[in-house]
Amino acid sequence: MSRGASARLIAASVALGLSAVPALGHHSLAPYDRTVSKSIEGVVKDYRFANPHVRLTIAVASPDGSMTDWAFESTNVSRMMGRGFNRVSARLGDTITVHYNPRRTGAPGGLFTGFTDSRGVTYGPIHDR
Repeated sequence: MSRGASARLIAASVALGLSAVPALGHHSLAPYDRTVSKSIEGVVKDYRFANPHVRLTIAVASPDGSMTDWAFESTNVSRMMGRGFNRVSARLGDTITVHYNPRRTGAPGGLFTGFTDSRGVTYGPIHDR
């Protein structure tokens, strides 16, 4: 292979690799049924107020007394702040009611659109369709 052809091949490979980087940072909301809104009460186990998506995990009691972790995500920090959320909106051990769009698979969790804390303060809603 000539030197010119090698340079073009390397340049094309680098351009292709760099063009894929933005696609890695975003995913679809397709896993969630955005036409259905539900609420569930649980105890906050984890709340990560950080980009790219705010994450929330709550422990939910089953009728038999066992606990199941429900994992939720939402939009980015900037949008969440614009709707009243902050890094201490949910505190570990607090009982909250999460408002969410469920996963299409039926797995516990979903896309949370807001929540109400034990004092009755409601954060959200988030409507990013």
